[in-house]
Amino acid sequence: MRFKLAWIGLMVLGLAQPAGAQTYPSKPVRIIVPFAAGGANDLSARAIQTPLAKALGGTVIVENIAGASTKIATDTLIKAEPDGHTLLLAGHLALMGYYYSGAVDEMFWHKMTILGETGNFPWGMLEARADAPFKIWRELVEYAKKNPGKLNAGGPAPGGMMNMIVLETAKSAGIDVTYIPFKGGGPSGQALLGGHIEYRVAQPSEVYPNVKAGKTRALAVAGPHRMDEMPDVPTLRELGIAFDVPVFGFDFWGPANMPPALVDRISKAIEQAVKDPAFVEASRALVYKPEFTGPDKLKESIRNFETNLGPKMLAAFPPEPKK
Repeated sequence: MRFKLAWIGLMVLGLAQPAGAQTYPSKPVRIIVPFAAGGANDLSARAIQTPLAKALGGTVIVENIAGASTKIATDTLIKAEPDGHTLLLAGHLALMGYYYSGAVDEMFWHKMTILGETGNFPWGMLEARADAPFKIWRELVEYAKKNPGKLNAGGPAPGGMMNMIVLETAKSAGIDVTYIPFKGGGPSGQALLGGHIEYRVAQPSEVYPNVKAGKTRALAVAGPHRMDEMPDVPTLRELGIAFDVPVFGFDFWGPANMPPALVDRISKAIEQAVKDPAFVEASRALVYKPEFTGPDKLKESIRNFETNLGPKMLAAFPPEPKK
């Protein structure tokens, strides 16, 4: 009788556990990347894929869902079951920027669960081919003025922060630039190396391998300081461009209404994965500083964007009137 009571007690304790806490993950965990393969976001997701799988004790897969200014990917996440098996990895500043640029029509991040950020780096860099007729920013400006209408700059979907970097730098220099959008850093890099665009804006992890290989030159870094990996590349401020760009990082998001216990477990797994030697080493190659930031601090960053930078983007890229 005593044995039966003890067994019943253990069963009651087991039932008191949060739903799914004992069996998660019960199937592969999917990391959605809202950009094409080959870019910094994709490479960062694949760098943390194995460390996160180890931390969770399951299988993790990466799926690229590009298009519609990340709306297809974010809609996929929003509609997913809040069971922790579908996550999204992307910079929240970039996602929010698409809303403020008018590229999407709702604050979709309010429908997501914040899980944690994996690190940071300067938002972007301006990059040109090594054989371009200009080697530094000042020479690019001179080239543009001598060749009006011939300068094309590539970058991600129009209306975001990358687009704003090109717009603000061109406006500051008094030159005309045509912005050519691509589905990610991979395609824009191919267009640059293929001679289809004169320069591009991209994340440091997308630029650095080309610079290191001697294929391209970095003209400027859109961030608060120079980078250790490319110390000769000036910041926008050093070039006389008064446009301050914050550092950028990749965040994990889940669908809304995830159970608190599950959120806590996944956040701790992300923190563990960020500290994994394999991710630290991969991040070094991506020119990415691995550093875990929890949900509470990320919420502060979101509030700051909604109060400050977001409205500035809305003013720079006013949405077209709906028909």
